[in-house]
Amino acid sequence: MANARAVWAFLVALLALGVLVGAAAAAQLSEQVGLAEGAPAVAVGFVLAVVSLSLARRARFEHQRTLGRVGGAGLATAARVLGLVALIVAVTAALALAVFAVLTLVLD
Repeated sequence: MANARAVWAFLVALLALGVLVGAAAAAQLSEQVGLAEGAPAVAVGFVLAVVSLSLARRARFEHQRTLGRVGGAGLATAARVLGLVALIVAVTAALALAVFAVLTLVLD
């Protein structure tokens, strides 16, 4: 028996980090993609990070409920750490975009 929630939590956390890193790389490397176009990616990364944290919490609960028979405690912990990193990156990126928007409005 495998803890499917732990696996999904880990995959969603990786996806959240991938979206955020991909948006940053696209803004850095492409001339058509700027910081303002990265806002939807930051929102998607934030939502995926929150979903990952929720799934990791449910996976840990399921592990405890079954007295460890279902497994996945380590994977749930890894998903929780990656989800927290993705959440911190998404919040930081949102704050950076907000400061950029304010500076753009003030200086123009």
